[in-house]
Amino acid sequence: MFLSEALKLMKQLDKSKNPIPFDIEVRSLNRYNKNGGRYFYYRDAELLQAPLKKGVKRLADPTAFKNPNHFKNHTRNIKVAGEIITINIFFIIRLNGILVLL
Repeated sequence: MFLSEALKLMKQLDKSKNPIPFDIEVRSLNRYNKNGGRYFYYRDAELLQAPLKKGVKRLADPTAFKNPNHFKNHTRNIKVAGEIITINIFFIIRLNGILVLL
């Protein structure tokens, strides 16, 4: 599967507008010293989506949501077991067991 198809699959919602969980294999990279490459496997991950209304406040934090510039940084935020993780889309290896090609 191509990366564009994988990103569409990650964005899918069910009938009640909740994200559909997926399994993802991804590598990490330390951009500062160009090393790393640790392998991570996340089960039942969900893609976090931006709020529909601009300026929405968080429940626990009074500051408004800021723009994470995912398009410019080639990143996505996923939620795994209540923890929010940022991944680089170019380092996705497999999505739901299917190899992802660039």
